[in-house]
Amino acid sequence: MAPNTIVGRAVAILLVALALSHLLSMVWYQSYLSYQADLADERVAAERIAAVKQAVMALPPEERESAAHSLSGRGLTTHWSAIPLVEEASARDDRLDMLVRRLQQLVPGIHGNGLRVAYAAEGHGADHVLLVSTRLPDGSWINARATALSTLDRQDRHFIVPTTLMSLAILAVSIYLVRVCTAEFRSIARAARRLGVDVTAPPLPVHGPEEVREAAMAFNEMQGRIRTLVTDRTQMLAAISHDLRSPITTIRLRAEFIEEGEERDRIVAQLDEMEAMVSATLSFLRDDGGREDTKVVDISALLATICDDLSDAGRPACFRGPTGATMRCRPIGLKRALANLAGNAVKYGASATVILETLPDRLVISIDDEGPGIPDSELETVFNPFYRLEESRNRETGGFGLGLTVARSVIRGHGGDLVLENRPSGGLRALITLPWVS
Repeated sequence: MAPNTIVGRAVAILLVALALSHLLSMVWYQSYLSYQADLADERVAAERIAAVKQAVMALPPEERESAAHSLSGRGLTTHWSAIPLVEEASARDDRLDMLVRRLQQLVPGIHGNGLRVAYAAEGHGADHVLLVSTRLPDGSWINARATALSTLDRQDRHFIVPTTLMSLAILAVSIYLVRVCTAEFRSIARAARRLGVDVTAPPLPVHGPEEVREAAMAFNEMQGRIRTLVTDRTQMLAAISHDLRSPITTIRLRAEFIEEGEERDRIVAQLDEMEAMVSATLSFLRDDGGREDTKVVDISALLATICDDLSDAGRPACFRGPTGATMRCRPIGLKRALANLAGNAVKYGASATVILETLPDRLVISIDDEGPGIPDSELETVFNPFYRLEESRNRETGGFGLGLTVARSVIRGHGGDLVLENRPSGGLRALITLPWVS
């Protein structure tokens, strides 16, 4: 399974490529070294066999076997015999041909059937044991058994150590270099997460390779445009607020000149409701939390405080979860959104159970109630502005239908999300996910 990060993949590619290169070069080197060692051993063996032959030829027959045996040594055993050790029709290859040529150079007059060479019988390591039979002038034979002293087996024992050390060195250097090269990308990722919480965050420093500098400049430009859009939107909404409140105030003043009675009370009540709706709408559009400074907040303590406030007001609410879970957020706006959801749970579902779960990359908050739930077809519709399941026009019971809209807007403004789902055991669950932002 391939690593999921740029660092992991780059290190894996470098390590595999360099390891394969090293292994192939070592295999070639070991093969070449073994070949050269075999040639050297065979040259030495040829010289020793030639020396034994010259020495034995100068002795009488009764002393030849003893002399040949005494001249044996490490890697070479020689005997004098009346019959050859190697069959006449033995097959030969390049190595054996080289040994024959070397012996012919060292001992003039050896040619034709007077020199026979072959490998030992089939078996383990047979191709490293050479059999040589060379004929003396009287028809007897010097038989030699030479063991090739190849260095391949001895080198194999030490092959793992340098390969392991090289792999560890490559791994350490690769991790360091790739992490240094990708550090700027991690900074951009952190800045992008923070932008979802705070559009006034300071711009990214522009440094590093050309591609990283271009990405940082593009990110800073985007952040500047978003900040400008938010500022323009706030200024426009401030003007709309003034323009909408002025006619309402004018109508209210004119209503004061109407004689007291049922008609006047109805007009004043409708004006109050209109003003409250305008205030709620502008509060939602203005998104006061967007201008709030971000802070590192203990989410566990914030949720516990919301539940304690509800309990003090006589509404059953409890909090379960770890302590000390902190994240960067706009605390007033986030608390208002979470308090709204917990308040809805105790208002429409009799109780609120707030559960916090910390995951490696995010926080998950569940707010469960014991109410009747919501029809599945309405689970997404209830987030629309001014949509209410409760049909009453009374603000004390039905509100204006902006609570869930505002709550989801605030949570999404923190880079998270809010969904509703019906619990299998009954009741409604508000599921909030919030990313870790440092």
